[in-house]
Amino acid sequence: MNWEMLAEWNWQMITGISASVIALCALITSILHGVHARKHNQLSCRPHLTTWSHNGEREGIYVVELLNNGLGPALIKSFIVKVDGEIISGKGTKPIEAAVEMLFPREDYSYSADYAYMNKGYAMSAKDRCRVVIIQFQGEFQPPGDDVEATLNRADLVVEYKSFYGESRTYNSADERAAQ
Repeated sequence: MNWEMLAEWNWQMITGISASVIALCALITSILHGVHARKHNQLSCRPHLTTWSHNGEREGIYVVELLNNGLGPALIKSFIVKVDGEIISGKGTKPIEAAVEMLFPREDYSYSADYAYMNKGYAMSAKDRCRVVIIQFQGEFQPPGDDVEATLNRADLVVEYKSFYGESRTYNSADERAAQ
């Protein structure tokens, strides 16, 4: 065997192996970049539901809103209302109406109320809000704001939702109160 031929063959082999290693590194880098880009996209499209309550105690108005303060839309899977841990059944706004009646019986309070809910399949866009209940007490007897807040805290809202990437999440107002 000729030494020149052997040296030439070794350099061809080294060049071929080097090219293969470089190609493999480029492939791995591309895959890792794709994984990181997908994670970034998931985070940039993640919804986050929370409630916001506010009151105008002087006017006797109390509002509870559900809002999406995340970056992406929330696809609603279920919308459940509970009072004292018991699920209130019904369709549409009926569970919310029933919950308000349980919390503020008409024989004890005079008020008007508006209700809203989100049906399964609703896509709640980022920064969207749903006024779940607006209660306006009327007449001479207006309950103190602290009493209304304490009574409203007996009710829970549980909303199961997912992102466009299919990540399932659950909002539970009881968990949010516990974290405060």
